[in-house]
Amino acid sequence: MLNSECVLHLAVTQFPAHHSGSTLASGGAQPLRVVGVNSSIGHKRVLSFLGSAALALTWACSETPSGEDSQAAPEADTAALKLAPVDGGADSATNAELGSETSAADPTAVDVAADTTTDLDVTPAIDAAADATSVTDAGTASDSADDASPTCAKTPQYSYTCDAKKPGTCPGGACLFGLCIGPKLDPTRWDHCGDGVCEPCEPNCPVDCGPTPVLTGSKQYTGAKTLTVWLHGFSNQGADKLAKLTYGEVKGCGDVLQTMQNFGVQRPCGDLPATQNDPNQLISVEYYGSVPAPWLTKQDIAEVDQYPFSGGPTGLQRYARIVAKFTKWRMATAGATHVQFACHSMGCLIVRQLIENDEEKLASTQKIVRWSTATGVVAGAKLSRLFNNPAVQQGAVQLGLELSDFILMNPDYVWDITVAWDHKLHEANNPLLQGILIHHVGATKPQIAQAFNIALLDVLGGGNEPNDGIMYTEDMHFWQQDPKIAAKSTAGDPVPPSLTLVNVDHMTCPSTEAAGLLATAALFHSRKVQVRLTSFQLLDDHEKANLLDSSEHGLPPAEVVVEAAVRYNPFVLTTFNKDVLVHDDRMATRTAPLWSQAQGETKVLNQLVFQAPVLDGMKELAMALTLVESDYYPKFKVTEWAFDSSDELVAFVGSVPLQDGHTFEAKSKYGVAKFLVRVHQMY
Repeated sequence: MLNSECVLHLAVTQFPAHHSGSTLASGGAQPLRVVGVNSSIGHKRVLSFLGSAALALTWACSETPSGEDSQAAPEADTAALKLAPVDGGADSATNAELGSETSAADPTAVDVAADTTTDLDVTPAIDAAADATSVTDAGTASDSADDASPTCAKTPQYSYTCDAKKPGTCPGGACLFGLCIGPKLDPTRWDHCGDGVCEPCEPNCPVDCGPTPVLTGSKQYTGAKTLTVWLHGFSNQGADKLAKLTYGEVKGCGDVLQTMQNFGVQRPCGDLPATQNDPNQLISVEYYGSVPAPWLTKQDIAEVDQYPFSGGPTGLQRYARIVAKFTKWRMATAGATHVQFACHSMGCLIVRQLIENDEEKLASTQKIVRWSTATGVVAGAKLSRLFNNPAVQQGAVQLGLELSDFILMNPDYVWDITVAWDHKLHEANNPLLQGILIHHVGATKPQIAQAFNIALLDVLGGGNEPNDGIMYTEDMHFWQQDPKIAAKSTAGDPVPPSLTLVNVDHMTCPSTEAAGLLATAALFHSRKVQVRLTSFQLLDDHEKANLLDSSEHGLPPAEVVVEAAVRYNPFVLTTFNKDVLVHDDRMATRTAPLWSQAQGETKVLNQLVFQAPVLDGMKELAMALTLVESDYYPKFKVTEWAFDSSDELVAFVGSVPLQDGHTFEAKSKYGVAKFLVRVHQMY
């Protein structure tokens, strides 16, 4: 449970206090340099502003004190699919979907490599860089005949001062009282990473410059010797409490591990002497603290303690190393051959760090087989950029505030350090991810229940972007994956990471039955399902026929939106007596995709409306699919008419057989929608 002490403490610890000079430095990566700022008007005012925001933020982002099982939150309606519009034909915006399939066996598949930004007018601004200094000695090899070392340009240092009347002085950030908060600097520094050319001034880009990871061993998805490890999220407790915690300590089976038991998962929790040696156990681990667990060797401790326990940017390396060592140790003692991870929030960022940087060789030896996330920090938390300002950091020192490792979730830091292969923040292309079955459960309710129902990210300028009060929904999952890296079905089709969302806030998500049900399917069952809207014929556009037409409000062409709600009934209802909404994609949650279409036109869309793992015993899905014409959808800048703003075009409500290749349609006098079901048997 959350408590006021934790809330108030965390509210004043979001300002990194120990890195007013060079921040976010890490071994093996270029440090992000900042310079000090002297401002007589900025510190207190900015701290006051951020302090108010941080109170709401940190009430919600602190978790149950490390390792304690949380009480299950009440189930709420779940929500949403993905975030971007789709245009028909060959230019479908595939990275706006729940992960795009590129199988040659699927005649409706889209070439994701060829079209990653088309029609994506909501492409997030997260690939914005931090205050990075380009390396000057990265190019050890030169293409010149005399092998002369190139001169690589340096990125100018940024002063973090700005003029509110000149947006360019605070790119992508907010200019408050002359101080730039959360700027996005040097956004092009990784532009050439992944173009197939190893350039002299292109550092740390293995996809172009190598080395390529060598994989050994093999994955086993069905074995009875697979360990399941749960990682909790960010939990700021102060240096005094952190110092007393034991890192690497075995913890119990709360949150998703507990909820999965409602859906047939009968594996033992490994926190007892009688179950600690079961190779198929469920277990969680504490990664906070300064006291090493007894099982750690002196060498283990030395490798962990090179990074400070008190947080800060290098905390991510520390936590990933602890979790990897714990996993390797636990597998050895229990006789497990493989491992799968389930996680929440920052715990998911730790998993990505662990995999992409091959901690303890777990990834390269193909020990990791599955990964299930719940509101996971996969691509960083943009809100943390607010605290990457040296003036704020210096002011925090003056006020006696402590450094919080919230800063390690800065997407710029993740972009530079965690995404070690190709620095594609929202893509799962690292060869070390090859074959891992991945499903994401995100959230879309912006009001934070524990913080007076404040829609924090909306207040802080999030516009109309879907979010869960702490994280933007778009940052909770991989948008796409290189088909060569994606897990393959038994038919050889690449099946990328999938996404469903719940309409709850960030902290509630892991305790929902939707998250537990989907984690059950993702970690213990063998099929993934995709349902696509393949085409839509618009017969009546519900728009004005002419300027004198008063029967409608909008002007052609029509703005068409598809909404979806999915339940795993009747199987889940009859088997477990649970009625769970696993997917709900609506305009109200700002996640339903939109496209423009003229009356009389038939569009080939290939729009993914649902993608997720399903339980092996299921034979059908209960789906409600509705296409509407919208006159008011601010997310996509549609503001024709705010009252009575949408008209139903076609709807389908019923059961959809889980048969690969099954097609069905919904039609009315307004249109005809056709859908395709793909069922992928993964092993």
